Amino acid sequence: MTFRGFSTLRAGLPYAGVLIEFCWLFPWVLLLTGAFYGGVAAPLLGSWTALGLMVLGFVTVRWVLARPWPISTARVAVVAAGFTAGLASVKLTYYPQFAAWDLRWALLLLRAAHDALPELTPPVVGALMAALLWWRGIVLGEREFSHFEIDRQYRRGVAWSIFFVLLYAIYGDTRGFALAQVAPTYLLAFFSFGLTALAVARLIGIWQETLADEDQALVMNRHWLLLLLGVVGLILSLAMAVSGIVSVEFRPMLLLVFRPLEPVLEFVFYLVFVVAMVIARVILLVISRLPFRGGLADRPAVTPPSFAELFKDLPPQVVSSARWGMVLAIVALLVLLVALAVVRARRRQKKRDEDERESVWSAEELLGGLGAMWRKFLSRFRVPQRVHEGPGVGAIRAIYRELLRVGAAAGIPRFGHETPDEYQPRLSQYLPNHVEEVGALTGIYIQVRYAGHQATEEDVRTSQDGLARIKQSARDRPVNP
Repeated sequence: MTFRGFSTLRAGLPYAGVLIEFCWLFPWVLLLTGAFYGGVAAPLLGSWTALGLMVLGFVTVRWVLARPWPISTARVAVVAAGFTAGLASVKLTYYPQFAAWDLRWALLLLRAAHDALPELTPPVVGALMAALLWWRGIVLGEREFSHFEIDRQYRRGVAWSIFFVLLYAIYGDTRGFALAQVAPTYLLAFFSFGLTALAVARLIGIWQETLADEDQALVMNRHWLLLLLGVVGLILSLAMAVSGIVSVEFRPMLLLVFRPLEPVLEFVFYLVFVVAMVIARVILLVISRLPFRGGLADRPAVTPPSFAELFKDLPPQVVSSARWGMVLAIVALLVLLVALAVVRARRRQKKRDEDERESVWSAEELLGGLGAMWRKFLSRFRVPQRVHEGPGVGAIRAIYRELLRVGAAAGIPRFGHETPDEYQPRLSQYLPNHVEEVGALTGIYIQVRYAGHQATEEDVRTSQDGLARIKQSARDRPVNP
C-alpha cells in the first residue's frame, strides 16, 4: 500500500461515514411512511434521493467552509443550496409529470402545505423529510472524521438498529412496517460498511503513527491487509446470501430468536406501562386539585370538535392567513436549524486552526469552590462559638479603646475606614512627645487583635504606663478645633 493509496482511503473515510448514517436512518424513513400512509407504493423519498440529499449537504457545507467567506454568506449559500435540493427532490418524487420550467408543481406544493391540517399529504411530509436529511448531511459535514468519530457513529447506529429490529419483530405485521420489509437489507449494509470503515480508519491511524519507520509499520504488513480483505469479504458474502431471503424469512427468524425472551420483554413492557400509568395518575390528580370555576366539573363530557368545526365560524381570510403563517414558521425553523449548523461548523473549524491553550479551569476546582461557598453560606446560620481570650487580651483591647477616647476628645477621632496603622500618624502629630508610646500601644493592639498574640502581664503594665503618660500630656494640650 503506497502513500497515495492511503491518502485516497483517508479522503474517502468521511463519505463512508455518510453512507453508514444513511444505512441505519433510511429504515426509519420507511417506518415513518408506513405509519402515516400505510401500504403505499413508494416511500416518502426514494433511497437514492435520500442518499443524494445527505451527500449533497455534506459536500456543500465542506465546500463552503473551505472558502474565505463571511459567516452570513456561508449561511445564505448553504440554506439556498438546501432549499433548491429539497424542492428538486420533492419535484422528482411527487411531480414528475411537470417539466422543470413549469412552476405549477411548486404552486401545488404550496397549496398542499397550506392545507396540511388536519391531514398531512405525502408531498408535505416528504419536503420535511428532505429538509431533515439535508440537515443531517450538514451535521456530518462539520465533523472531523477519524477512528474515534467512526466508532462513535457506528455505536449510535447499532443502538438505533437494535431498537428498529425489536420493533420489527414485535409489530412487523402492522401497517407501519408495510414498506419496511426491505429494511433488513439496509441494516446488513450498515453493519458491513460500518465494520469496514472501522477497520480502514484504524489501519489509517496506525499508518499515520508509524509513518516515520515504514519497516515497522503494521499497516505495511500484507497479513493485516489480507485479514481486512477477508473480514470484509465474509461480511459482504453473508449480506448477499441473506438478502435473497430477507423479505420473507427474516421476521419468522426473529420471532424464533426472541420467543425465549418473550416473558422478559412482556415484564419489561409491563413495568414501563405501570410507571407511565402512575405518572399519568399523578398528573391528573394535580390537575384535579387546581381551582376551577363552579359548574365546570358538573358538565357532561363532550367529544372534542374537529378542525373544520373549530374554524367554521372564522372568516376564510383569517384561517388562510393562519395556515400560511404556520408554513412560514416551519420554514423559518428549518432555516434556523441549517444556519445554526453552519455557524457551529465554522466555529469548530476556527477552533482547529487556533493554537491549543492550556486551560486554567478544572472540574475539581469548580466543585471545591462551590463546596466552599455552600459551607460559608451555612456558617451564617450557625451560632458563633465563644473564643477563649486570656486576661491580657481583654486588658490590651480596653487600653486601646481608652487611647481612641483620648484622640476623640482631642478632636482627632479614628474614622471607620481607617486601620490602626493609618490612624497612628495622625494621633502622633497631636502628641509629638509620645510618638513611641502611641506606636507601642498600636503595635501591641494589632498583635493581640489580629495575630492572636496572648499579652503578658509585662505587656499590660507597660501599656498602662504609656496610656497614663499620654492622658497626662493630653490634659495639658488644647483641643483641636
